[in-house]
Amino acid sequence: MEQSKNSGLPVVIIAAAAVIAAAVIISSGFKTIAKPDRTVSVRGLAEREVDADMAVWPLTFSLGGNDLAVLQQQLVDKTAIAANYLEKHGLTSADYTVNAPAITDTSVNLYMDKDKIKFTYIAKQVLLVRSSHVSAVKEAQADSLDLAGRGIAVTQDYDSKVQYEFTGLNDIKPDMIAEATKNARLAAEQFARDSGSNVGKIKTASQGLFSITDAAAGLEEKKKVRVVTTVVYLLND
Repeated sequence: MEQSKNSGLPVVIIAAAAVIAAAVIISSGFKTIAKPDRTVSVRGLAEREVDADMAVWPLTFSLGGNDLAVLQQQLVDKTAIAANYLEKHGLTSADYTVNAPAITDTSVNLYMDKDKIKFTYIAKQVLLVRSSHVSAVKEAQADSLDLAGRGIAVTQDYDSKVQYEFTGLNDIKPDMIAEATKNARLAAEQFARDSGSNVGKIKTASQGLFSITDAAAGLEEKKKVRVVTTVVYLLND
């Protein structure tokens, strides 16, 4: 009986050793699989200067009067003059919209000094110009002082200035993204050379937002389009 019990011990020892060896192999295998990738994260920039393809100009003027019916007729007459002015500058009715006038009755304004009121009614009229004929709009706005001779004082404040827009972003997006990605890879290759590595495949990539700004102050009809992409490349020895 004693001999039978003792003869089982080597078998137990061998089995335990096999389990430990297997654990070591599995552990070693997991370490190999979990080895982190060597990567480099770079950014690529693409910029372009483009011409604005849309101009928005609220041609605004005001009139005052004490008789509402007379003021209404004056608005009709002055609006026709302003519309004719735009058409002489190459803009058609498709390029502008005549907004409904805003009329203020100063006699019911509790905060106005009644002794200083000159007109009972103040009317504000806006012809909203929105056109792809950018140069025509720019010229019309620049010459708007000519309307003063016809009794129309065009408002020249910040809210009435011409706004220039670029609407063709979708047409240039693919090329700009490709350019930004190309520039990112050039930066990654420079880093790899400095570190004695080679650039591998893209691991992750993200496209930044496109921004459209004025090319320079006073040059609002020229726009700068900009995008930055972030790319993570694998590095190979």
